[in-house]
Amino acid sequence: MRVLLADDQLLFRTMLEEMLKKDHEIEIVASASNGEEAVKMTKKYKPDMVLLDIQMPVQTGIEALVEIKSSLPNTKVVMLTTFEDSKNISAACCSGADGYLVKDMKPEALVLAIKCLQYDMVIFHKAVYETISIHSSLGLRCSSEKLEIDDCVFDAIDLAIIRQIVEGKTNKEIASSINYSEGTIKNRVSKILSMTGLLDRTQVSVFAIKNQIV
Repeated sequence: MRVLLADDQLLFRTMLEEMLKKDHEIEIVASASNGEEAVKMTKKYKPDMVLLDIQMPVQTGIEALVEIKSSLPNTKVVMLTTFEDSKNISAACCSGADGYLVKDMKPEALVLAIKCLQYDMVIFHKAVYETISIHSSLGLRCSSEKLEIDDCVFDAIDLAIIRQIVEGKTNKEIASSINYSEGTIKNRVSKILSMTGLLDRTQVSVFAIKNQIV
């Protein structure tokens, strides 16, 4: 299995690479220090799997996950992070993550998880699964959720943003709730307005209510 690693901590990334290299079934094709590098390297090397940290500079792991899944949907993308909060877990799951693992795990357990993921299994750390069970939604309902209205196709992120616009939340508040940058949310809102021909957030709210998005 060809694997790409992305983590902004050089020491951890290097140790992880050396550890995984010991297994003859795993080949490390590249390593990245931020989300943007991870996306570029994934497109270049086309690995079977990408291990992504969440909190990285330039572009977060969640944002990188969305881009990778958009361009290479068959590539397995697994979050490997220290964060076990419901916000990050929900954002990852609803953006198409194939697994969510925490760094507080034994090396042999990580290798086993990687091999299970290779066979189309979805892997969650036990604590992560318990969090998902308790916190069923943070505005992102399902990674496969899509809705078509008047030839406009809205994905799960679009719908989550629209629902929070109806609630009166600012771009900054929306960004914080789904772990995206404020700039990304601003661009998404602009895309929604352009796609629908609506003029402002008030019209978006009316549109959402009229079409039962909320």
